Amino acid sequence: MTAQKLHAILLFLDALDKKLSLQKSIEAVATDLVNLANSPADPTHQTALASHLSAFVAATDKLGAEIAPSDAAEIKDMGGKNYFDQSIGESVRNAIQTNAMTPSVARDFVQQLAKGRAEFLSIVRSTTDGLGRLGIKGTAPTPGTADMAFLIPRELFDNQLLPFSKELRFIALYLENLGEALTGEVRPVQVEQLSSSLPTISLAACIAVISTVALAVNKFLDAWERIERIRKVREELSGLGMAKGANAKELDDEITTTVENVVEETTTTVFLSYKGSTGRKHELENGVRNGTRRLFGQIERGLKIDFRANSENASDEEAKKSLAEISQLSKVIKFPEIAQEPLLLQEGELLEGDIEIKRIAKTATKKTTATTKKSPDATPV
Repeated sequence: MTAQKLHAILLFLDALDKKLSLQKSIEAVATDLVNLANSPADPTHQTALASHLSAFVAATDKLGAEIAPSDAAEIKDMGGKNYFDQSIGESVRNAIQTNAMTPSVARDFVQQLAKGRAEFLSIVRSTTDGLGRLGIKGTAPTPGTADMAFLIPRELFDNQLLPFSKELRFIALYLENLGEALTGEVRPVQVEQLSSSLPTISLAACIAVISTVALAVNKFLDAWERIERIRKVREELSGLGMAKGANAKELDDEITTTVENVVEETTTTVFLSYKGSTGRKHELENGVRNGTRRLFGQIERGLKIDFRANSENASDEEAKKSLAEISQLSKVIKFPEIAQEPLLLQEGELLEGDIEIKRIAKTATKKTTATTKKSPDATPV
């Protein structure tokens, strides 16, 4: 994580806590429990506890929609999971209900939680202030724009420069092909930030490109749930000695077919409103199709993409809608664990950068209709 990313997350946590009044609510619950433990027969304390507990649970229920999966992982790493997890509201409620006859037990639990949150928030705010004083500040997309960051695990290029450069080349060519197909123009992708610990490259591109990548990744990850079920069946059959030969190939082909359906749907959607020459369209279709397939294969091996958008001052309603969609997708996209036995790409395909279409026994179904509207033809950041 870069220092700028850390600063941005810390700012986000502080703002989120204030927005939902989380600390204020849990401290109110703690006070009510102290009063109830001292005077268990006083109905006013019970009424106050019920009101404040309801407010706290309602606030924590919103955490799942507010915190993106990628940010949740970072928050967990810095020790904040127990304080910003959606489940803490129910944990408090259960502690109170389970110890209805001994409110002192629930009191101690909630007081400890409130104290821990307060200490964590104090560190968050002091660190945010310190980073700011050192001139290290997180950045956000300027109004009316979006960006995305590719997190490239070192295992994809074995810490070698040449394979790493091919990963960057693949990303650049794929995004430029998408840009030309969607807007009719070759638009260079701008580098915003670089980080070396976990190689991360933050890029600015036109809204149409970022929206398309976000939608494609989301569709692939939806399909991944089916792929994971197929994998589990494959493992179970393997344990029984049945996932061999034709059986194993049929399951592998089913996985590949599932991916190919998403690849074809994405490619079809990209070219719904293409107005360029037929020859160039054919070249771009191959580039987008192969690039999308490779992107999915890299995700299987650990590649992650963070999306951000700021819909304020959008150029038009279509752009505003796309930016809002990107922002929403960023909060729900959750990347899978790295596959122990990747199936989508072969090692040679990873190194060379130019992958070939896999030959599979089961033909992928091409979808000729798409509900996605044309992404806005926005200008680069």
